[in-house]
Amino acid sequence: MRFLQNYFLYYSIIMDYKKQNKDLSFGFKSENEIHEILEETFGKLFKSKLNPEMGEYYEFDKYNEKYFIEIKSRRIKHDQYNSLFFGKNKLIKGEQLLKKCSNLRIFYLWKCIDGIYGWEHKSSEYKICKRGRNDRGINEYDDCIDIKQKYIKPLKNLLDNINGGES
Repeated sequence: MRFLQNYFLYYSIIMDYKKQNKDLSFGFKSENEIHEILEETFGKLFKSKLNPEMGEYYEFDKYNEKYFIEIKSRRIKHDQYNSLFFGKNKLIKGEQLLKKCSNLRIFYLWKCIDGIYGWEHKSSEYKICKRGRNDRGINEYDDCIDIKQKYIKPLKNLLDNINGGES
């Protein structure tokens, strides 16, 4: 009996690890697939994980002298739910970056099955709430920034200013 319990525990841990690796691979693959598309909008972009000062777990995925960009990959249509979200830690890091360089623009992007959508840092109202998942064997809930669909724009419109032109 003890052997079966240990076996199922081991099997569960291995399966959760495989799911997490599959999700990470999906995200990295998505980031690579859209890199050139993002450069058409934002100019030459660098991967933060390749910058030793930022490291592999930096809050933003891509950057240049004008922009910092976080990318979330989702297996849903962008408007399947009333909102999309990202970790509150990224909003906090965005605030820190803006204190150092106030002319930066910071974007949070979602690559969904129907396109790339985004929200500019504090460009509209947002809510802080607990979000996350528990399908990988542990509870992965944290404070997140929840953005209503009406504030999320297609990539092609993200750089539009209030007057509707390029900024």
